[in-house]
Amino acid sequence: METKENTSGKVIRNQRIGIIVLAVLLAIAIVGNIVYMNRSGRLSDEKDALIAERTNLQQNINALNESLALKDEIIEEGKENIARLNEEHAAIVAEKDARITNLNRRVSTRSNELAEVREQNVLLLSEKEELQIQQAMLNDEVALLKQELDALASAHEQLLEQVEKSKVLNVYNMCIMTKWDRRICADRYNVTKARRVDNTFISFEVDGSYFTEAGESMVHLVILGPDGYVINAQPESFQIEETGEVIEYTDVQRISYDNEPVHVEFNIIHTERLQAGTYQIMAYVDSKLSRTDTMILD
Repeated sequence: METKENTSGKVIRNQRIGIIVLAVLLAIAIVGNIVYMNRSGRLSDEKDALIAERTNLQQNINALNESLALKDEIIEEGKENIARLNEEHAAIVAEKDARITNLNRRVSTRSNELAEVREQNVLLLSEKEELQIQQAMLNDEVALLKQELDALASAHEQLLEQVEKSKVLNVYNMCIMTKWDRRICADRYNVTKARRVDNTFISFEVDGSYFTEAGESMVHLVILGPDGYVINAQPESFQIEETGEVIEYTDVQRISYDNEPVHVEFNIIHTERLQAGTYQIMAYVDSKLSRTDTMILD
């Protein structure tokens, strides 16, 4: 009995194992079919994509073939141009070679000439240095001569100024005397007492120089009192040349100068006797102040 039960148990287990194996195989078959169907679908899509890509590649190949044909034509044309340019270049090179040969001959000739010129330059440089030394010496001499010339020009200007001044008539040896009317036997001249003077005598000489031209001149006499007013002022007036000022004068004389001293005298009769103080006497020749002096009365 036990052996039958064991045997039936083993059969059942084997059946179960067989069923499990069949179930596993069935499951594997189902999964394989599913994988195959999915893969078949992907392969179909990839095939279509590859066909489309091959079509595009074929079109690109056709375009490249056309482009290559065009480039071959361009290359052929370029080869022809290169051949033509090579010929032109060869002609140019030949021309330049001829020019270079000619220039070489000229350079050789010029080199000889340049060597001679260099020798001349060496000689000229030595002469130039000597001339520069001489020029420096001459410049120093010119500077000294210029200084001397400037000094001579300044002296000449001063001489011209002195000559202009020498042309002017000047008053020399002015003498002033007064007269009073007191005692009969008294000295009536050289009186210094005020209120006694009624006459004033003024004398001087007018002379020029070697450069003064002969001719007529006007001599104005101006006597200023202590109050600053002109004594015995005349109705007329004259203009001072240096300042342009118009002033009154006491008396005037016209003289004729002939390269000899001219003696001039003024006898001033005072309408009123002079007062005490300092009196200023000024002599103008041709409207230029020539001499001044003072007279003091006590």
